[in-house]
Amino acid sequence: MYVTTRTIKVAFCRCRKGWRNWIIRKWTGSDIIHAEVVLPDGSFIGISPDDTGRVRRTNSPIMCSEETWEIIEMKISQQQFKMLLCFFEMTHGMKYDWAGLILSHLTSFYIKHDSKWYCSQWIACALTYAGIHPLFYNKINPGKLYDILKVRVCDVSDW
Repeated sequence: MYVTTRTIKVAFCRCRKGWRNWIIRKWTGSDIIHAEVVLPDGSFIGISPDDTGRVRRTNSPIMCSEETWEIIEMKISQQQFKMLLCFFEMTHGMKYDWAGLILSHLTSFYIKHDSKWYCSQWIACALTYAGIHPLFYNKINPGKLYDILKVRVCDVSDW
């Protein structure tokens, strides 16, 4: 039986410009401040407070002059791709979860609005929903998501 695969990417942004990015870097202990999913057609899906502040699909990610992007590629099945798009459709237009992001990290409680997200939380949930990678996505920041996915795609021959 032949299984069709596709390649998606998770793009991780490192940016040293701006006070909000400085706070994110200090708070998380990582220089990765944002993440997006890149589909096979090159479009980006995810959520960013810097553009619409909603789950959206765009042809270009947020940009600033000092950004660098690191890409992690993942091979997925056609069914997983369909589920990823299904999750996107279910969450499309939902808002950025500033309150949940801040309060969950300041307290020991997981605080999340049912229809709001932040970038790494949305990606972790999307990958879990699609059966691509099971992730515990409560309180996951972009740096933690990067570390988890980097280990997943790491080849033993790289050691």
